[in-house]
Amino acid sequence: MWTLKKKTKDRIFIIEMLALPVLHFLVFWLFVNISSISLAFQDEWTGVFTFRHFERFFSDWKTDFSINGPLKIAVINTFIEVLIGNLITTPLNIFITFALFKKFYGHTFYRILFYLPGIIGGVVIAMMELYVLAPGGPIIKIGEFLGIEWPFDILQTGFYGNIHSARWTYFITSIGIGGSTILIQTGVLNRIPKDLFDCAKLDGVGFFKEFTSIALPLIWSTVGIMWIMNFATGWAGYQRVLLLTQGTNKTGNFGFYLVSHTLSAVTGASGNYNYPAAIGIIMTLVITPITLLLRHFADKIVEPVEF
Repeated sequence: MWTLKKKTKDRIFIIEMLALPVLHFLVFWLFVNISSISLAFQDEWTGVFTFRHFERFFSDWKTDFSINGPLKIAVINTFIEVLIGNLITTPLNIFITFALFKKFYGHTFYRILFYLPGIIGGVVIAMMELYVLAPGGPIIKIGEFLGIEWPFDILQTGFYGNIHSARWTYFITSIGIGGSTILIQTGVLNRIPKDLFDCAKLDGVGFFKEFTSIALPLIWSTVGIMWIMNFATGWAGYQRVLLLTQGTNKTGNFGFYLVSHTLSAVTGASGNYNYPAAIGIIMTLVITPITLLLRHFADKIVEPVEF
């Protein structure tokens, strides 16, 4: 009876295991992106080579920035989202993670509580948020109970339904604690030798000093990567806008600006995917070098530590 050697069996196993993800990468990433690049340089009607879609983007850029159009609003909102994520949300998540890492009373309960939104799902969370902030919703009712006199627009349309409150409400509600971030940072903190914290405790180092002088420098490489990823992914994120406001009342960001043009091509008669493809290329060419530059500066601020 013919039998295979163990080395041959191992190779067959590896090939079978990698076949599906490699095929998925080739079809849904490489093929799709190659098609997108070619579409950006094609006329939507004749298919001939053209730079017209790039010219249209820069023309829209010039026009929108002179009249406060949707593209200008999208760029400004994206910058604000990235700043909120990197300067408020990420530091808050890191600090909360360290507090849970120190195992204060109730740390298990709060660890589960912070991770629940990730289990429930973004669509359900968005529906709950819309309900809470709707006219006659719990926030308005609680405010009235506390004696707050809500403006007429909020009473009639809720926080997301009018131009006066929708934008700042969207930014405020973007601040939150992410369960997945806590898990990642907890794993990084667990790698720090416990002797460092024990020595600090013997020297009388307090909680905040321990966080700023020991934990933060030792996990800085991970923090820097999170900041860079927040910047890079912030320009493509559109889910919250799509679920909460659909870009109304000046709440659109750059990711939604791109998606909205893609959806227009799907629902429209022309099926013009060429312009969204050109926007995607321009965004990639601008964001990629900035991301690499941020990575360079992040490494320079604090020297990476291995332990």
